[in-house]
Amino acid sequence: MPETFLERDFKAYEKHRQDDPEYNALRLSVRRKLKAMVDATAKEAKALGVETSAQAGLHHPYTFNSYRVREQRAYLCRNPKERKKLASFFGEALGKDAETHYIQTVLEACIDDMIVEAALRVHPQAWWDGEHLKKKVLGDPAKLDEFCRLMRALPPGFNLKLHDWKKDHWCASAKPAEIKEMLGHYTPGNHWLHVQRQLPKEDAVALGPEAETWVRASLLALLPLYRFTLWDPS
Repeated sequence: MPETFLERDFKAYEKHRQDDPEYNALRLSVRRKLKAMVDATAKEAKALGVETSAQAGLHHPYTFNSYRVREQRAYLCRNPKERKKLASFFGEALGKDAETHYIQTVLEACIDDMIVEAALRVHPQAWWDGEHLKKKVLGDPAKLDEFCRLMRALPPGFNLKLHDWKKDHWCASAKPAEIKEMLGHYTPGNHWLHVQRQLPKEDAVALGPEAETWVRASLLALLPLYRFTLWDPS
């Protein structure tokens, strides 16, 4: 059965409940819901020739989230074999980061108190992908054009965002000159890079079972950009 988002799912991430252990059970149910969606997406991605690993974030207050669960995440990343290849290439000093499943470029489904989001995210510490993308796009006009074409091919509602900057670059109207300028400010190792699409909670609840279709279709639409971004040491 398709997963659905309920009004209560969003309540668990309201500010006054983010550190409340009484909401751990509800957050666990949301975690499982998102994980089921990305598990299904992983199977579809595999059929399209992209091997990934499905993961999910913490649902309870802990040291890693500063004892606040502000959002719930589930995501696809490099599979263990590919992460081990990265770790082996970088050696012992840097390999631990490269093998960690969340320090990667990921395809993520996320929920907080206001929205459901589907996104491609390049982690700040995944500098190998960030540098690869930046050098490829800024160093070759043909690759810059290709990057813009891939963004314009996405369904409506996606935007390219640098870290926590307020400016949105809407993918449907991506222009090489504007994207080149934005990436000129991008510093892998310091900045997040997001390509994201958001669904307000009212719409997510109203969609019922179609909300899962929205999430999975959004993540699958990002596959070409995901493949474009990933760096392969071989």
